[in-house]
Amino acid sequence: MQKRKGRERVEVIIEAVVWLAILVIAYFGLMFLFIVFYEEYYPIFILNHPDAMMSVLRFQQTFFVSFTLMYLVGSVAFVVWRIYRRRRTIQLGYILEELHYISQGHYDHRIEIDKASSMEPVVNSINRLVDSTVKAMEEERRIEQSKDELITNMSHDIRTPLTSVIGYLGLLQGHRYKSEDQAIQYAQIAYDKALQLQRMVEDLFEYTKVRQVNTALTIDKVNVPHMLAQLAVEFEIEANEVGRSIIVDAPQKDLYVEMDSEKMVRVFANLLTNAFKYGGCGKWVRLTVEQQPEVTRFTVANDGNQIDDDVLNNLFQRFYRGDPSRNQGIKGSGLGLAITESIVTLHHGRIWAESDEESTRFIFELPNTYTKEGL
Repeated sequence: MQKRKGRERVEVIIEAVVWLAILVIAYFGLMFLFIVFYEEYYPIFILNHPDAMMSVLRFQQTFFVSFTLMYLVGSVAFVVWRIYRRRRTIQLGYILEELHYISQGHYDHRIEIDKASSMEPVVNSINRLVDSTVKAMEEERRIEQSKDELITNMSHDIRTPLTSVIGYLGLLQGHRYKSEDQAIQYAQIAYDKALQLQRMVEDLFEYTKVRQVNTALTIDKVNVPHMLAQLAVEFEIEANEVGRSIIVDAPQKDLYVEMDSEKMVRVFANLLTNAFKYGGCGKWVRLTVEQQPEVTRFTVANDGNQIDDDVLNNLFQRFYRGDPSRNQGIKGSGLGLAITESIVTLHHGRIWAESDEESTRFIFELPNTYTKEGL
């Protein structure tokens, strides 16, 4: 850094000295021309106008003094401008060198503003551009890694039921069963595994669809209490099968939110199914809605087992199923909550989970009025 500053100082001094020398030479050259002109034409002018001798002398004195002062001021301004131009040229060269260094793969390097102070806006813009480029590259790498993980995890999850389907169908095809009842049992197991495969493929398709930032939403103004009442009726049988009741805690008055009703039903379906599967020995699931001036808060709560904090932090990750020791034998693709988060995000909302001894709560907020840019 010191060498660069020293070199810049030397170049600026040389620039100033060279131009000062040129301007001094030019000054004396002009003065020489004026003197030659004066000596040639002054005697002739005096012979023709002898009464103007004093006026000419005063004009001569005033002219040379004024010209010298004007030339001095102009020369100083010109030298300052040349020094400024030279410094900008040097700093531009420094910026180009730094850009070349960054382009060679040193993406963590940034141009120092104090070395190009006169071009601070340019340096700031370049640094922001580099930051955004690095961020885009990291995002691209993350997406590629995410795709690889998605394929790997899905392949692993599909292999088990697919192996069962092929195995039991192979037994049926080879007539390797002892009785008709056993054959029916094999067929039923293969059918159940095939349904499990179908659900996994459907969840994968839904997940990839809602993860796209340009996913189209069909936005309508939805009566939220009415929608929650319908959901409670639709899931009543499923809740009764696991010994739970669905409680809707919503205001009696009409309450409207702009949303894609079909996708939002999927959100509640995922959260309700999640409560039924992993809620332990709970007795109820409560749907709550509270509207605020800008957003509406929805809560799906159950009185099941408390969830540990480390599990809460990972619930919305793909293929995450919580503590395996608690969830043995529970079938699922592990994409339900990831799909839920993606749908809420598409609505410019946010979702999180809380859990304590009283209940486990999945809470999400949506803007009352949907806009493409969000709140």
